[in-house]
Amino acid sequence: MVINKVDRPSSRVDEVENEIFDLFCNLEANDEQLEYPVIYAAAKNGWALNSLDEERNREGVSDLLDTMVQHIDAPKVDVDGELKMLINQTESNKYFGKMLIGKIASGKITLKDTV
Repeated sequence: MVINKVDRPSSRVDEVENEIFDLFCNLEANDEQLEYPVIYAAAKNGWALNSLDEERNREGVSDLLDTMVQHIDAPKVDVDGELKMLINQTESNKYFGKMLIGKIASGKITLKDTV
């Protein structure tokens, strides 16, 4: 769970944490689902941390990225198979050419590959 805007004077971090926990309970979440990590963020200022210790340097989002890697399973993709990608969005850019955003179902793409 990410709680944003914790840097504001009007933030209610503890209340929001309790409200989200109560919401999960009302949705009949199991014990595993109730043991979620909490990240405190000020996205506009560019930081997201796993604790609000006063002594911590408040910059960067490495805590958020580390938490995602630890708690979100990697997709089940056949990396050695033929490249298959479901394209969700296309965009043209005068510097990069055509750009595609999508989900890879099999195979892999590395930097400077021609697809």
